[in-house]
Amino acid sequence: MKYKQSQFGWVIILLFILLVVFLCLACALQWGNNPLTFTPFLVLSSFLVVLGFMLYKLTVEVRGSTLRLAYGIGLINFKFDIDQLEETEIIRVPWYYGIGIRITPNGMLYSIHGWDALRISYKSKGKKKTVMVGSTEPEKLKRVLETNCIK
Repeated sequence: MKYKQSQFGWVIILLFILLVVFLCLACALQWGNNPLTFTPFLVLSSFLVVLGFMLYKLTVEVRGSTLRLAYGIGLINFKFDIDQLEETEIIRVPWYYGIGIRITPNGMLYSIHGWDALRISYKSKGKKKTVMVGSTEPEKLKRVLETNCIK
């Protein structure tokens, strides 16, 4: 059973758009005592656009017993080979964990928006690991993982 789902980080997209608009206004209107010149504006806005493309969505994909996560256009990606699935649990992520790639007391968290996630405890190469994956459809992801992976 295959699974692939992408979720867009509207907060991140909006944040980067607002930052680029602010930089455009700061450069065009020459705000402040030390106004932003064109070259720094171009460098900063280009950096924000590239960063935005790298982080604007999270794609979760399950093929066989492999879980793949890819942010944005796919330059930031993670692959989890699940030898033995121990437990899956749908959880509510606290707001203060934030979004993105986070180290938490309960393991790594990969999310892009929302508070629902699937906590996956598994063994890979003999080591026990835990990962939390933010999802808009955690029930379906849980079902696919439990169907595909050895318990």
